[in-house]
Amino acid sequence: MSTPLLAVDNLAVVTAENLPIIEDVTFSLGRGEVLGLVGESGSGKSMSCRALMRLLPSKSLQIARGAVRFEGTELLALNEPQMRAIRGRRMGMIFQNPASHLDPVMSIGQQIAETLRVHRNAGRRAAWREAIEMLRQVGIPDPERRARDYAHQFSGGMRQRAMIALVLACGPDLIIADEPTTALDVTVQAQIIRLLLDLRDQRGVSIILITHDLGLVAQTCDTVAVMYAGRICERGAKRDILATPLHPYTRDLIACQPATSRVGSLLPSIPGQPPLPTAYPAGCRFNPRCAKATDICREISPTLDAYRDTQVAACHHAEKRALNKLPEDARTATA
Repeated sequence: MSTPLLAVDNLAVVTAENLPIIEDVTFSLGRGEVLGLVGESGSGKSMSCRALMRLLPSKSLQIARGAVRFEGTELLALNEPQMRAIRGRRMGMIFQNPASHLDPVMSIGQQIAETLRVHRNAGRRAAWREAIEMLRQVGIPDPERRARDYAHQFSGGMRQRAMIALVLACGPDLIIADEPTTALDVTVQAQIIRLLLDLRDQRGVSIILITHDLGLVAQTCDTVAVMYAGRICERGAKRDILATPLHPYTRDLIACQPATSRVGSLLPSIPGQPPLPTAYPAGCRFNPRCAKATDICREISPTLDAYRDTQVAACHHAEKRALNKLPEDARTATA
């Protein structure tokens, strides 16, 4: 079995008061693989990826424990200059709101060229020529002219493309795309996703796609990790997660997708709200919203255990659900 490009093991982030924000986040990513990291807003998706990039949004947050190995290198053990040599050069992140992460006083071309000079020691003229070429590759029209424009002169879709060009400039092996199609119209959404998948196909880039859109996951991802209240509650191959979810939260997320609803009926929703880190319930964190919760769910936190070759779940009742989904001969064999 080949070594994964990225392996995250028991990653945890806490506040200065030792309040857990994310806990026990574990997953791996192979070369050329697309992993969908899904869950409601506030579930810890973006925070987990910022932690592995060592880009936590506040100094009051810190990584409490865990391991993040990139091509065998333990990222959490590196000093900041060593981490900067990997971040941007080997790993890149497309942020949810590109307007807030593009420099408003530098032209788009200057920002890409500066990245090339810093990470690849490119000369000024060579960096500028390559910046224009990167804008051309991501579909920016008239890149020679638009390279001199500033972020506010770009539309939302063009800003997202410019952010992708900035991330791609150094040829990273891993791209983290945080809700890359938010607030874009349907046509531009499809173009951005097609661009990312073309990069995967042409360059072998691995992608972590942070999203709440399971329809998008079904179209693009190879594997899925479902997060709830700062923890991964289910992880596995896309076909297994979407066809036979083992965790009630995953099942409810799928049921809430418009494509699964009857025409003319109200869109289903999950009752209640995700808990704040200051009010995580005892036991399974989903139990206050789960129709299948029992006493053990309210008292004991479930561990993430394997139930199929390609699927793990953190649910006290997952074994029963997995058994019910087995073929008849397999059920007989396990009886």
